[in-house]
Amino acid sequence: MLKKIKTIKIDNSHIKLFIPSSVFFPTATTDFLLRDSKKFINKNIDILDLGCGSGIIAILANKLQKNKKKIFASDVSDKAVACAKKNFQLHDCNFELKSGSLFSPWKNKKFDLIINDVSGISEELAKKSTWFKNVPCKTGIDGTDLTLKIIKSSTLHLNKGGGIIFPIISLSNTRKIMQALKKRFKTIKIISNNYWFLPEELNKNQSKLIKMKQKKLINFEKKFGKIICNTQIVYAKN
Repeated sequence: MLKKIKTIKIDNSHIKLFIPSSVFFPTATTDFLLRDSKKFINKNIDILDLGCGSGIIAILANKLQKNKKKIFASDVSDKAVACAKKNFQLHDCNFELKSGSLFSPWKNKKFDLIINDVSGISEELAKKSTWFKNVPCKTGIDGTDLTLKIIKSSTLHLNKGGGIIFPIISLSNTRKIMQALKKRFKTIKIISNNYWFLPEELNKNQSKLIKMKQKKLINFEKKFGKIICNTQIVYAKN
């Protein structure tokens, strides 16, 4: 049951949303992603918010378009889809919203811009974080399972000249992700590098993280006894 409306600050905007505990709460990665997506958004393009969660990225992207153009969004979680629907209605959006895994709801549809915020950290670490409390994260031990599937299928869902923008987080096998991108796309741009301290609940498991880094499953820096992670926002097109 969605009862409370919360005010979220993201990309210097304050936006009211329904967000129950069973739906992914916007994080700094969401902020980075929306900030860097701005330059690719204009009023004449079709945008897909893939892994929409509460719908916040689609809503703010739609506000940037300022022309009531239909927004497209989907999520594997039925609870997230119900939440996004409430939020799209709250913000008077013209929307097409679907439930399903990755691109399965969009078999015959192409877009000019895909903004992907699907889970992208090691499933082992997601289980120990507060980010994915009551939220699915089936990404595999190195955090690449979903991202690699998206990269493989995304070219089938992009219009000519279209592109995909998404985060690559160092708590995954970033090298494997970049290799997959280079096989599928001619143009790959790292829009930004964003550094952040590992949250305390994960910092307690430093020995596990070090072993995972040694196995090249994840990556990070360690300074002054703290683990520093990185989120790259990447744009790719053909």
